[in-house]
Amino acid sequence: MTSKLVLLATLYISQFIPTTFFIQALPVFMRQQNMSLDAIGFLGLLVIPSGLKFLWSPLIDRYRLGRLGHYRGWIICFQLLLTSTLFVNAFVDIQNNLTVLLICMLLASLFSSSQDIATDALAVNLLEPQERGLGNAIQSGGNVLGAVIGGGVMLILLEKVGWRYSLIAMSVFMLLNLVPTLLYQEQVTAKSKNLNFFKSYFQPFVSFLSRPKMLSWLFVVFLYMTGDSVTSILIRPLLVDRGLSLLDIGWILGIVSYSARIASALIAGVMIMRWGRKHSLILFGIVAALTTLLYIVPAMGVASLPVLYAVCILVNATQSMAYTALLSAMMDKSDRATAATDYTIQVSIMFLGGIAATILSGILAQRTGYVPTFIISAAVNLLSVFFITKVYDQERLRF
Repeated sequence: MTSKLVLLATLYISQFIPTTFFIQALPVFMRQQNMSLDAIGFLGLLVIPSGLKFLWSPLIDRYRLGRLGHYRGWIICFQLLLTSTLFVNAFVDIQNNLTVLLICMLLASLFSSSQDIATDALAVNLLEPQERGLGNAIQSGGNVLGAVIGGGVMLILLEKVGWRYSLIAMSVFMLLNLVPTLLYQEQVTAKSKNLNFFKSYFQPFVSFLSRPKMLSWLFVVFLYMTGDSVTSILIRPLLVDRGLSLLDIGWILGIVSYSARIASALIAGVMIMRWGRKHSLILFGIVAALTTLLYIVPAMGVASLPVLYAVCILVNATQSMAYTALLSAMMDKSDRATAATDYTIQVSIMFLGGIAATILSGILAQRTGYVPTFIISAAVNLLSVFFITKVYDQERLRF
């Protein structure tokens, strides 16, 4: 069990670092340049590959790369491409080549999201049902630790040593993080390829979506992390508006708050195994929605560092617990034979909900202010919890 968790931890850490670096560092930079909130909201478009990756997930389910293994081979390939993109980007003059920077950001997101397909499929096959609570806590915690490095450590490093050396350091770390995957020997199961390409491509989608009440569940997935998506984008320009420095923001959001996310994810993993998916999803969803409203405190003008630390820690901790519960439920919805497709469809729906939420929240915050935007995002979160109770009661799902 320990070796499984170490492998999954390194994979989820490495794939989350570059995306977090670009998505979370850039809003701070843009706000410091006095760019508008609706423009910052459109940064959600950079995660489009994460929202559309279900389109190529059947190919990862169906094909393998020679002797590298099935999902292991794809992971190695995409992580090397991701590392190469970051290294090349280190030598880009971002002041005068914004287009090249954006292209590199999209490529990094594409390679990272594609690696995520294979990693999730590997996790579904690697973890037994009774291990998934703790396994998803490691997944959530790994994502958060990647965010700590990408959105906190790298933000501080960027201020200290500059763009080039920060990107080179990130590239080296990504290569080192690949070692556990290279040492892992995947147990490959032969899969039937009797169907022609088009039938084999569409069959996993049809099979997954035809399950009872699946569309209702996907609607829950679309809404459930709305508060997380909205606050993760808006809190950075909000703290800039409160006069905090790049270093302060890096410590509050990138180091301390995300460390709280890791701890709370592990706690949630234990609680999920005791309480079950349904009760965990409902309870954590309600708590996360209510704590989102704490961001009204800085929105009302409070700039005290101790208060901001307390607010950000509480919001991030509760959102991480809700995220862990959702990941566990999504994994239980995935068949081992089509794990890449089944899990990725759900992840893509979650990301598409995040994209819609971030774009709309940027526009709404620009026109009405931060406070109404946070209130609406919390209300949408609570709405998703209401639908969870309906889906479970009607379907009698046993996650």
